[in-house]
Amino acid sequence: MKTSPFFPSPTVAIIGGGPAGIAAAKSLLEDGLTPVLIEQSSGLGGQWNQGAPHSGQWPGMHANSCHIKMSFSDLDYPAGTQMFPTNQEVLAYLTEYARHYGVLPHVRFNTRVEMISLGSDGQYIIQTVNPAGERRTEFFTRVIVASGRYNQPRYPRTPGLDQFRGRVLHSFDYRGRHDFRGQRVLVVGNSISGLEIASDLAQNDDTTVLSSSRKPRYIARKIMHGLPTDQLAFSRFGAYINQALPPAEAAAGLKELILSAVGNPADYGGLRPADDILEAGVSQCQDYLDHVAAGRIRTLPGVQEYTPTGAVLTDGREVRVDVVLLATGYDLSLPFLHEDIRRAVNANEEHLDLHHFTFHPALPNFAFMGLYQQIGSYFVTAELQARWIAACWSGACAAPTEAEMATGLAEFEQFKQFRGMATCQEVAEMLAADMGVAPTLPRYPELTQELFFGLLAPAQFRMEGHGKRPDARTRFERNARHFTGGQPTPLTEQQLGSLQMLATRLPHHSLLQQVVQQLQPEPSVA
Repeated sequence: MKTSPFFPSPTVAIIGGGPAGIAAAKSLLEDGLTPVLIEQSSGLGGQWNQGAPHSGQWPGMHANSCHIKMSFSDLDYPAGTQMFPTNQEVLAYLTEYARHYGVLPHVRFNTRVEMISLGSDGQYIIQTVNPAGERRTEFFTRVIVASGRYNQPRYPRTPGLDQFRGRVLHSFDYRGRHDFRGQRVLVVGNSISGLEIASDLAQNDDTTVLSSSRKPRYIARKIMHGLPTDQLAFSRFGAYINQALPPAEAAAGLKELILSAVGNPADYGGLRPADDILEAGVSQCQDYLDHVAAGRIRTLPGVQEYTPTGAVLTDGREVRVDVVLLATGYDLSLPFLHEDIRRAVNANEEHLDLHHFTFHPALPNFAFMGLYQQIGSYFVTAELQARWIAACWSGACAAPTEAEMATGLAEFEQFKQFRGMATCQEVAEMLAADMGVAPTLPRYPELTQELFFGLLAPAQFRMEGHGKRPDARTRFERNARHFTGGQPTPLTEQQLGSLQMLATRLPHHSLLQQVVQQLQPEPSVA
């Protein structure tokens, strides 16, 4: 075993080569900084590098968001890419993005981070090891942790699980339906992964699929009313609604959308969720309810305890199964952080205490990326987070002050208590405002419908401010109109009324007031 000596590095260390790490390296290069991206495997892509030990995806798995939401602001997918790309297509996109923007020469593959600790004089010590057992210790003045949110399976503490004589695996280890032919499989959990895996298994004629959920949820499809759910549920309007209305009132609109497009799961023979959508929650899968209606998936309540041959349900029934497949989520795991750093950010299995999910005043020149819990694609928000970090460290925009970060930490404390999970449009609005790259809404009256109610296409955050691009508006219009045949969508009377409601509820939002004023009809002349 070889160990190299300490030596300082003028570069920015990035931990993790997934979408967030790639976006971080590209943004640093764009702002004149030099990254060294440390990746534990032999390839980029993070979770999208299916087959790598740290990836929990199965071959051919499709994204839950459309390809525009799975892209960055300055590179599109190849023409002809299907609406919801496979993991191979996403990986190819990420690899091409890294090649196109010169990230690859800055990647250190097959290198695992063992420890990041506080050094002297504001530096951070990073200790790594390669497959040959060679250890390396370096000093960095700046560090970005972008190691991923979904790589540590969470196992339930349900009694009897250790006594079950069949096969037990977590959704992280699922590699496709072909391994389960002729078996009775109990899929525990109704998050997106639980529904997707149950739907994949249901394509086997000889597999009995039992889908257990402790708390039945409303289920959205990937496509509703002929449009991707990304466009209907994850718009800028949705971010403002959460500011303007009480949570129950804001959620009622989402419930109405799902019921109008999909219906109640009970309509398909599934479990009926609570009337209150905030209590029930929402999941998403395109085909799950159809499989339930066809009898290929049997829905069951939660598991009370396991037996050697199956499980006892919360309603007292007992089911016999060959396999227990746990779609029970993930813990936030950062084992390489020294206890001093963990204590500073109050790290636990759910959250890190950070200002706007990124910075902490006790850790100067240290940033975290993509480690927050979010509903919706991380691509748009990870890129904004990367650009904000790079702009702060390059001096292109003012870094948050200690007072601002203290306020952000207090706000996050409230967020943890009452919600804990943000939507992609909320995070995008926040980060774009931090960096000053949100489109100034009154400047684009002809784009009002697309900017408020359309797809959260990332190119809109390149139309103004630091990092703006001359082709950004053209790219945004093309992407925002991808599902409308390339044609602009006129603002409906209902949408105008919704904007007027927002302006009334958010009187402090001056730009929104200006937009609504612009949209008022000209007074008639007698």
